[in-house]
Amino acid sequence: MMRVLILMLSFFVADGTDRVIPTCTAEACFTLHLKEEQFEKASENCVNNGGNLVTMRNDNEFQSVKSALLAAEDSILNSKLWIGLELLKGRCTDFTEELHGFRWTSEPSESKYSKWKKKPLSTCTEKRCVSISLTDDLKWTDGSCKESSFYICKFLSKGRCKPIVMEKPGDVKYILPFLDKPQTQSEKLAMLPHGTWAEILCGGSEDAESLMSFCNNKDGIFGWTNSERFCARDKRSCARKNGGCDHLCSGTSGASVRCECRDGYYLMDDQVSCALRNTCENSPCKSKCIPTAAGFWCACADGFQLSEDNISCVDINECHQRVCGEHRCHNTPGSFLCECNPGFRLIAGKCKDVDECTESRCQQGCLNSEGSFSCYCHAGYDLLSDSGICTDIDECLGKPCEDICNNTIGSFKCSCRENFILAKNGISCIQDPTENPQNTPPPVHREEFITKLSHLPVSFESTTINPPPLNKTNTKVDSTKRRESFLGSSWILVCVLASVFALVSLIVVISVVLWKRSKKATLKNTTADNYCWVSSGLDKERKKSNIQLNNRM
Repeated sequence: MMRVLILMLSFFVADGTDRVIPTCTAEACFTLHLKEEQFEKASENCVNNGGNLVTMRNDNEFQSVKSALLAAEDSILNSKLWIGLELLKGRCTDFTEELHGFRWTSEPSESKYSKWKKKPLSTCTEKRCVSISLTDDLKWTDGSCKESSFYICKFLSKGRCKPIVMEKPGDVKYILPFLDKPQTQSEKLAMLPHGTWAEILCGGSEDAESLMSFCNNKDGIFGWTNSERFCARDKRSCARKNGGCDHLCSGTSGASVRCECRDGYYLMDDQVSCALRNTCENSPCKSKCIPTAAGFWCACADGFQLSEDNISCVDINECHQRVCGEHRCHNTPGSFLCECNPGFRLIAGKCKDVDECTESRCQQGCLNSEGSFSCYCHAGYDLLSDSGICTDIDECLGKPCEDICNNTIGSFKCSCRENFILAKNGISCIQDPTENPQNTPPPVHREEFITKLSHLPVSFESTTINPPPLNKTNTKVDSTKRRESFLGSSWILVCVLASVFALVSLIVVISVVLWKRSKKATLKNTTADNYCWVSSGLDKERKKSNIQLNNRM
């Protein structure tokens, strides 16, 4: 398991009720702020001091944060603290991702590591922020960003320097890079981060000697500049503060002291401080070795984790964490590969829906859906199977017009025969008021009219041919004029009347022949029989002549 040096800087910042507890590890420094703030304000404070809200992108960061909080006072055990993980407004919760759609406020914004206590609220319209608590073993819980909580900032530090050791009384003020006010020296001040300035006042008075020193990197070792001897004393003794030595102090013949270091350390330029040698030179770590004040600890690359021996690394099977969601997952050494379902495409290691409508799959209309799409056609067109091609519909097959129909691309157009115009509805035909009225029936009704006319009854009981009854709507029109108009307007009617006339003439001839035969029979009998012949249709003059002839006989 990871072993990390916790170097506590136990002091408080006198800034109202805001108390700050700094803590440094081998990789970074943290400041625990014991003043409740909303998420935005907490993040802003961290950035203004040169850091960011703390992150937990891997197990190493998680352990560092946990160790720093455990070293703090017990009053925060049940408190919530903001970490730099948020879901922006307008971005939806996505349970197929490890971070569920949330992103870190500092780069890199994404990670495969997660520590959720429960699933966050499913939303697309509300900003959500994440907090942790020691009572929940630092598991993540989302909530409203408008709530107030403690928070912890993270500052990347290249290294640290030990507090300055002075041979004679004096004062030291430290100006840390991420704290506003200078801090005075304290016995509890164990380490100071790289970039810290030290103002040293020897003798403790205004007239005393003063100098400045800076925690800096020199050949991979961090130490104070101008550090040969701070407030040096002419005579030093191992009996007083170990002669200023870090480790071992021994006297010399010149009534002075000599500092030495324990095994694994070496004496620095100030001749009093001891620095750790590179303990990773002969380490048994199979992957990474990180030196610490107590020795070293082994670490693994991304996608791997320490095995039970805490030395070697084993691959993490990310597929067990459903990193690909509903898609197929293939584990690889240190990583994984998603095989996307149809309708999806692999983008930045994740399967994202393909918007087929941007690829001109449809001829006219297109509707994209999750993993698929569908085509549709405009009015007047039919979709040709699944090809996405739209074909024109021939609306005239359904006879939508009263008279003439002309099909067009995607529609149709009605028109009318001569002397008629199209009504306002675009379908019906009305008589053109600028033309003479015609009684010619519409072409679409001629067949029906001829059929009805051929079924009119013909009477043989009178010599006069009775015309068909007049239409009630035309009772005021002269019958002779209607007949002439009808004969002049339709050749079909002329043919029909000619046929009727020929039939009537044939009947008249037959009637005359029958009448003559009947007359001869009557002359042979002295008495008339009971039969009475009906007029065959001769005119009145001829009828009178026949009557006179009968009387004479």
